[in-house]
Amino acid sequence: MKLENGAFLQSYAPRSGVFAIRRIKNEVWKNMKRHLVKSFAAALIAAGTFAATPAKAEEVYFIRGFMNVFSAGMDQMAAQLRARGVNAKSYSNGAWSGLANSIIKRNREGKVSYPIVIAGHSVGGQEAPQFANALAKAGIPVALVIGVDPGFAPPPTFNAGSPRVINYWIKGSARGNPYRAGGGFSGSITNINIRDFGSTVDHVGIDKDPKVQSRIISNVLAVVGR
Repeated sequence: MKLENGAFLQSYAPRSGVFAIRRIKNEVWKNMKRHLVKSFAAALIAAGTFAATPAKAEEVYFIRGFMNVFSAGMDQMAAQLRARGVNAKSYSNGAWSGLANSIIKRNREGKVSYPIVIAGHSVGGQEAPQFANALAKAGIPVALVIGVDPGFAPPPTFNAGSPRVINYWIKGSARGNPYRAGGGFSGSITNINIRDFGSTVDHVGIDKDPKVQSRIISNVLAVVGR
């Protein structure tokens, strides 16, 4: 609001006691509201924020394998899910511990989005049980864990919580391994040999195989309700 030569104040000079003061307050408030609304609208237009932003209602973690160069399929699947509105991201192997700590901290603050899904290829698949176990022991439910030929060494057992576990692996190969349950685990584990549905890829190609990817995408979408 612009003041020039005292015109604004003079136009609202008291004329009849209390009623004049009230009239002044009402007129000033109307002018302030008009000014604020115009300023706020201009700011919104400038920032391009009129488009609605959907809330994220899940957390899907894809963990890549050794050296991050052999697991491009994990990035591809995360991107495919994001294109369908799912909150999915891919991470380096070794990141699971920091991610688990972050989830545990955010859970105390009520800032975790559910359901939680974990998927890992090769070394990332070897780390997936550790990731899920750490969350379960902190009282945080994991809805689904997906292994993609976990290796190279046999992965740890699932020993906490009750997630559904699905493992797409190459039976008889030198690198991949099945998932197994340990004491304290009350979920379900299904190890699926990809040769049984016609996939002929190897350990390096498994995460990029369309036959495997389509099944993993379907598994995740079923859990997050899309």
